[in-house]
Amino acid sequence: PNTISIYDYGRTPEGTLYYVMEYLEGRSLDEIVASEGPLPAARVIHVLRQVCAALREAHGRGLVHRDIKPHNLMLCQRGGEYDVVKILDFGLVKDLTSAQSRNITQFQRVVGTPAYMAPERIRNAADADNRSDIYSVGATAFHLLSGHPPYEAAGEHDLTYRIFHAPLPSLLAVAPGTPARLAELVTRCLARERSERPHDIVVLLAALEALAVAHPWTQRDAAACRAGDSARAAS
Repeated sequence: PNTISIYDYGRTPEGTLYYVMEYLEGRSLDEIVASEGPLPAARVIHVLRQVCAALREAHGRGLVHRDIKPHNLMLCQRGGEYDVVKILDFGLVKDLTSAQSRNITQFQRVVGTPAYMAPERIRNAADADNRSDIYSVGATAFHLLSGHPPYEAAGEHDLTYRIFHAPLPSLLAVAPGTPARLAELVTRCLARERSERPHDIVVLLAALEALAVAHPWTQRDAAACRAGDSARAAS
């Protein structure tokens, strides 16, 4: 339910490819952070659990998204519930079960957003597995909690250098209200070596579910945030 749904696809009589996807009303997490600032830790945990649930299904089918970032995550109201996440834009998806899919990206330039991209993908666009998505989840979490991605620079070359060589900024320093266990989990996701990250999205999801017990985000909390958004928009 947290993945954008495609209802139909085909070609027009003129041969143009089309597809029909569900219509969503909401805002991307990038827009929300830009207008409201960093999100409360409990809300971030709530969001990340839904992201990981969608990736659990995708990874179970052998698919790596490769472009998880705040811009591609929308918060919607669905079925009377607030803060429902939808993952958008599977345009860079990689099918690990298909040799053809691996070869397609072998000679391409790096595509995606470097600020949220795992180092192995920057080195080699075709080198991606489930742990590459886990890195991107960590970079997204850092942005939601602090208001900016983990590494920042004026240009793409400098940004790439920092991703490979600069120490990871302390999340507790830039977002002091972050629970220590959550900060530690995000730091593990952002490990340069993929072997040091959580090895499976299910492991990450289980850790987030444990954190949600200590830091719950209720529908009342979500409704209050929505009411605040509406008041700010009206003013």
